[in-house]
Amino acid sequence: MKYKVLLAGNSKKLISNFFLQMDFAFECMTSSMIFDDLKNHIQYFKPDIFIYCMRAETRDDLVTIASFHDVLGKNDVPYAAIGDSASLDFAVKIPNCVPELSIKLPMSTSDMEDTITRFIKKHKAFLSSAADSPLSKALDLNTASAFDTLSKIDAALEAIEKDPNEKDTAGRQPEAPDRHRILVIDDATIIHKTIKGYLDSRYEVATAISGKIALRFLNAKEVSLILLDYEMPEMNGPAVLEELRKDPYLATIPVVFLTGINDVEKIKNALALKPQGYLLKPVEKEALIAKIRELIQ
Repeated sequence: MKYKVLLAGNSKKLISNFFLQMDFAFECMTSSMIFDDLKNHIQYFKPDIFIYCMRAETRDDLVTIASFHDVLGKNDVPYAAIGDSASLDFAVKIPNCVPELSIKLPMSTSDMEDTITRFIKKHKAFLSSAADSPLSKALDLNTASAFDTLSKIDAALEAIEKDPNEKDTAGRQPEAPDRHRILVIDDATIIHKTIKGYLDSRYEVATAISGKIALRFLNAKEVSLILLDYEMPEMNGPAVLEELRKDPYLATIPVVFLTGINDVEKIKNALALKPQGYLLKPVEKEALIAKIRELIQ
C-alpha cells in the first residue's frame, strides 16, 4: 500500500521532479492553489500528507497556504514544505504557515522517501493511539501536540514491535505480483485520479504530467501500455508519440490516445500516427478496460 501525497505550489519543476522520483514510492496527486480545489482533493483523494513545493514565494503566496491550515487540520492531514533553505526560512515567518515537516533541498531520493515515510508513520501512530495502547502510555497525549512529541513517538514505536501502518492496510486490495504497469501521460491530474480508480485493482498505474517527464520515466522503467493525452502544453501527444517511435525499444509499447477533442481532422491526424487505440474523454471505465485487455494480456 502506497501512502498518498498531495502536492501544490508555484514550482512546477519541483512538482514534476517529485512525480518522477517518487511516484514509485507514493501515490501522488497535484492540486491548484484554489481553495475549493484543494478542499475537494483532500476530501476525495484523502492524502496522508500535503506537501507544498516552494520556490520564490511571495508573502501573499504563503498567506494563501496559511488559509488552508484549518482544512488540513480538520482532515488530520499534516503539512510539509519542500524547498531550499531560503524558501523554508521565509515560510516560518508567516503565522500558520510553519511546516510540520521541512524537506530541505538538495536531498537524495532515498533520503526524501525515508523522511516522508517515517513522518507519515509517526503522524498516523499519534492519531490512532488509544488511551490504553502501549504508545499512548509512552506519551502524555492530553498535554502534548502531535508535532511536539515526534521524538517520543520514535522511541515508543521502537518499543512496540508492530507496524503502525498495519491497521491502515486492512480491507485494501493487495497488490498482485508481476502486474502490468500502465503509464498515464496527461497534464490534468484529475485524469490521473480517475484512471487510477478504474485500474488500480488490475494494474500498476504510473503517471506523468508532461511528455518530457514521461520520456525520462520511460528511460528508467518498463511499461506495458501508454495512455496518452492528445493535447498538452509544451509537448503534445503526437510529439510524444513521434519520440517514442524513434526509439526501437519504446516503439513497441502500445499507445492509446485519450482526448476530449471531436474534430474530425484532428482525429484523422492522430490515427495517421498509428496508435493502437483512441478513446474520447470522459473515458468510460468499461471501454478503457476492454481496450487494455485487447492490447495486453
